[in-house]
Amino acid sequence: MHRNLALHAPPKCSYYPRLTCQFMQLMKMTFNVTPLHDVVLPPLSSKVLKYLVLSQQVLPFLEELVRSKDKQKPLFISNLALDGKRLYSRGEPITVKAKTRLTGSVTFPFSKEAFNVGGGRVKTVYGEYEISLKEVSVLDETPSTSTRGNLRVSFLTPALLSSKIYLPPFLREKYRRKKIGFSLIPTPGLVVAYGYRQYLALLGKTDSYENDIKTFKLLVMANALSRVVGYRLYPETVVIGEDEKGRLRLTRGVKGWIEFDIVGKLKESAAKYLEVASFLGIGRSRGIGLGEVHFKMVERGENSH
Repeated sequence: MHRNLALHAPPKCSYYPRLTCQFMQLMKMTFNVTPLHDVVLPPLSSKVLKYLVLSQQVLPFLEELVRSKDKQKPLFISNLALDGKRLYSRGEPITVKAKTRLTGSVTFPFSKEAFNVGGGRVKTVYGEYEISLKEVSVLDETPSTSTRGNLRVSFLTPALLSSKIYLPPFLREKYRRKKIGFSLIPTPGLVVAYGYRQYLALLGKTDSYENDIKTFKLLVMANALSRVVGYRLYPETVVIGEDEKGRLRLTRGVKGWIEFDIVGKLKESAAKYLEVASFLGIGRSRGIGLGEVHFKMVERGENSH
């Protein structure tokens, strides 16, 4: 459930002591980011916010979490957006005029230090900006008001979803080194399973055979008990940087939306996991803004966009 910022702090997280791992207090802080001069943004514009965190100019208490090598971190750094459209390169440079107001967000577990966030002029290797806090959203553990209707997931940036998650855990090690790319046709089970993995990440429970089994069972059941009622999906290639020889590094993910229904009690759990995903994204490279999704319940028969 989304709500205004709470005034109480839940228990602290054991491996990030300045944060909490209870997703009941997941925070999303959205900033206005305005370049003071004409700028050329990096291919993934999320690197502007990431640089500000690592240089301790914005949300300095998140530096440890950003630098962590954990695969499933309770962290999401969005790409910058102009009029709601995320800015990332498909091969072309991203240029922005001075005084153009952009927005971007950082999502993380609750921290009291977030109340001290400031603003003003900041410097990065990508130019100078004026930054200010726009809004704060919180996801708590209160169940959604309703799970009537269909579940709709929109992919706002390309999602990198590995098909290897379809393998039962006892086969994953055997095929670990196989390079098969990413799934460009995400089934309901695949999307829900990745949402569940982010839910587990908030609880600090990502690396265990038991949870891998639970994820696999959830994927199978969500596929078996779901009915896709609409979709508009397409692949998109995005530039993620350069290699040591200066050549563009590319990856390919899925964009668009999918709408589906799930029968039985599993639907309520799926909605909870997808709501977490709407704050933390799904798939790989979430820390640089890929896999950003929007989830909502829609009435059956509602026009899809």
